Amino acid sequence: MLNYLVILAGILITGTLSAQTVCLTKPEHDAVAKKLANEYILAQTIIDPGFRTRQPGFRTVDEMEPSEKKWFELSEQFGKDLNLMLKQANVLQDTAGYLIVNLYANPDGSLNRVFYEVGRNFSVIRSDSLATLRLKERIDPVLCPWFSTYRFPVTGDKPYRFSSALAIGKLPSKRKLRKGPGIMTTLAEAEKTARPDTVKNLVLYTLELKDVPEVIYRFPNLEILDLSVNNLSVIPENVFRIPTLKQLNVSGNPLGNEGLHVARNKHLKILNIQSTKITAIPKAVTRNRRLESLWLGLNDFSGGLNTAPFHRLRRLKDLNLYKAKLYVLPNQIRRLRRLEVLDLYYNNLRVLPERLCRLPRLQQLAISNNKLNTLPENLGRLRKLQVLYTHHNFLGSLPASLQKLYYLRILDVSHNAFVTVPDPVLTLPYLEELDLSHNRLTDLPSSLTRIQTLKKLFVRGNPVSEQKTVSANLIKQLEGNKTEVFY
Repeated sequence: MLNYLVILAGILITGTLSAQTVCLTKPEHDAVAKKLANEYILAQTIIDPGFRTRQPGFRTVDEMEPSEKKWFELSEQFGKDLNLMLKQANVLQDTAGYLIVNLYANPDGSLNRVFYEVGRNFSVIRSDSLATLRLKERIDPVLCPWFSTYRFPVTGDKPYRFSSALAIGKLPSKRKLRKGPGIMTTLAEAEKTARPDTVKNLVLYTLELKDVPEVIYRFPNLEILDLSVNNLSVIPENVFRIPTLKQLNVSGNPLGNEGLHVARNKHLKILNIQSTKITAIPKAVTRNRRLESLWLGLNDFSGGLNTAPFHRLRRLKDLNLYKAKLYVLPNQIRRLRRLEVLDLYYNNLRVLPERLCRLPRLQQLAISNNKLNTLPENLGRLRKLQVLYTHHNFLGSLPASLQKLYYLRILDVSHNAFVTVPDPVLTLPYLEELDLSHNRLTDLPSSLTRIQTLKKLFVRGNPVSEQKTVSANLIKQLEGNKTEVFY
């Protein structure tokens, strides 16, 4: 009660009590929600007017457009402001919970009406649970008076509304601790264990580490080390001198181009340096002489991909360049002769180099979510290719050489601009899954039934399915071949 009186006194001193915000109950809000939705525009349209047309999907803050980033920062600031008030009012103490908030603001940002629900988790907001009632009893006396003093940091010409779901108080760690023999997940465990020789997997992600802890060097049989999503700016050479280490994950750390210090070794097989703020492949990577898997995605290679490291990554089988802001894939990609998996999802590629087709061992190629109009004419040279993902591009045809992809099992060309099923597809002898969804197909050829190995066919989102003109006889034949048709 004392905390409430302090806040109330502050409101009286500032002279804002006359503009008391109306906090609606759930029945009151339910009764007027539709009316308020018409009277108040979305706050997001003021700050980020392009949000309705933007391509959906996850983006890091660095990848956001300026207006999108500004909106994200404003939303984050609201959550911080609210949590700071609750902390200062000392009403949460050691408890925590969640709020679903609907704000109805005047053009100057002052709040006219507010509706909020309190819960112990987002998935089930129950106002009748004992824990929720106790939490609500604590915050109700301070929350509505605070809304009367708060001014949302958006101004415009019209009243607007803002909705948010946010955590309040100190929440338990979201770390999903792995369990099992040989796995250790905390520094305390690592320091106390009397059997360091039994530990093979050390998982120290999201611990806000600023330096690599010395304790990692006490495990003589360590094979997997996860230091991801910390605050590490340097990975020292000694990490790479752990003689049994096979996998290292340092993704989500602010390493930059100079933060990775690698001692020459022949034991590391897998290295994940995604989202580490690099703009070039660190030369130090090549000191891992037997590296087989390199994950580089979620970095900024918009200035071009340096190809010098390709000369020495001769054993590389898996290269991940997911969301790497690539505009050009260099011809030197052909130097990775042992490459089996190449992930180029979510980039800005308009063409692929013909020399990409000189990867004799490539089995999986993911080039979806780019800006491709065509694929290389010599695609058929990738004779060992088994999986090809090309969805969300601008393709209207496939190269004739595709029919030479004898071992292709999965082909996804959905969300493109095909008006007919490409002829080369119909001759693939071992095709198991074919996704033609969301194209412009008005007909399906009867020759689809000749693909005896076909298990799944997707044709949703085409005129042929929307107009219900899919031949019942063709579907019957396909199903007779044990092919599931999704339309």
